[in-house]
Amino acid sequence: MIRGDPMNTKRRALPVLLERDFRKLAASEGATVEIECVSAPNPDERFSGEWLFYVVSPAGERFLLVTALARERIVNSPIGMFGLAFGKLNLDHLDVPAVAGAVCTGMRSRPGGSDPLE
Repeated sequence: MIRGDPMNTKRRALPVLLERDFRKLAASEGATVEIECVSAPNPDERFSGEWLFYVVSPAGERFLLVTALARERIVNSPIGMFGLAFGKLNLDHLDVPAVAGAVCTGMRSRPGGSDPLE
């Protein structure tokens, strides 16, 4: 039996990718990136919150970005969000959800960037 937040359970049932494979899929033609707000940004704590990144393949499969230990890679700060979105993924734009449970979609990874794939 799995306990806890049903949204969290749904996320864990999704296929996952480590950063290198996530970035490679995100850079493929027709793939899009999504960002989910897990906890809303708190202005009293420098707008820290929790966000998850997903990539949707051209075929419509959705993958969650995970750490090397296969845990959800949670971004906690605006600086971390910008670093991943523009430094690693080289997104064409950044839509950031600010309400827990909200998801922003339609972002695309462009070729190049400051941190190219190995």
